[in-house]
Amino acid sequence: MGRIPNPEPALSAREVQLVELLATGMPNKEIARKLFISEATVKTRLVHIYAKLGVDNHTAAIAEATKRRIIRPA
Repeated sequence: MGRIPNPEPALSAREVQLVELLATGMPNKEIARKLFISEATVKTRLVHIYAKLGVDNHTAAIAEATKRRIIRPA
């Protein structure tokens, strides 16, 4: 028997960390400082996160990550 493919791509540990910070209401600039990356890198990672979660904004990403139990509700 073949394996059942996972239809939802998993977030990396760093992406989960970024979504957790996003869920606190922290702006991209502060997230960049906290993670020691550039603000452009934060924005790029958010694009990847949105694609993996099938969303198109911060609020939807937080809601979907919570729904999938990737992060805990605040």
